[in-house]
Amino acid sequence: MLRSSASKVGGFTLAESLIVVAIVGILVAIAFPSLKAAIDRANLTQATDMVVGSLQQAQREAMRRDRGCTLTLDKVARKIVGDRGCLLDGDRYLPAAISIEYTGADGEIQYGIRGNTTTNKTVILSIRDSPKNTRCLTVSAPLGIIRLGTYNAIADTCRKLS
Repeated sequence: MLRSSASKVGGFTLAESLIVVAIVGILVAIAFPSLKAAIDRANLTQATDMVVGSLQQAQREAMRRDRGCTLTLDKVARKIVGDRGCLLDGDRYLPAAISIEYTGADGEIQYGIRGNTTTNKTVILSIRDSPKNTRCLTVSAPLGIIRLGTYNAIADTCRKLS
C-alpha cells in the first residue's frame, strides 16, 4: 500500500497577517485624501449643474407659461425652491457637503414673462471646510444671462471659467 507523505498545510503566521494589515492600512491612508477630494469635486460639479439647471428651467417656464417665476435659494436648508410650478420636479436639494451663499439681502431670483430679470446676483457654492474649492455663477440683469466661474474670496470676485 502506498502512503502519501502529506505535508502539514499551514496558514499565515500572525506576523505575516499583521504585515498585510499594515500595508493595506498604509495604502488606505494614502488613497483616502485623493478619494475624498474627487468626491468633493463631483459634489461641487453636481451642485453647480443643479443651480444652473434650476435657473434655466425657471426662465423657460416663465416664458412658456407667460407669467413670472421666482426662485429662492435657501442657505440653511441648502435647497432651491421655485414658486408656482417654476421647477417642474419640485424643490431641489444640494448635496450635504455643499454650502450656498449669495450676494444681496435675500436669495430670490425673479424672471419675467420674457425670461428677463431685474436681479443681479452672484451665487457661491463651496465645499464645507474647504474654501479652496468654490464655484460661482452670476445672473445678470436684464437678460438673465448666467456666467460660471471660480470664486476668489480675497478679491470677492467671480472669475470666468476658461
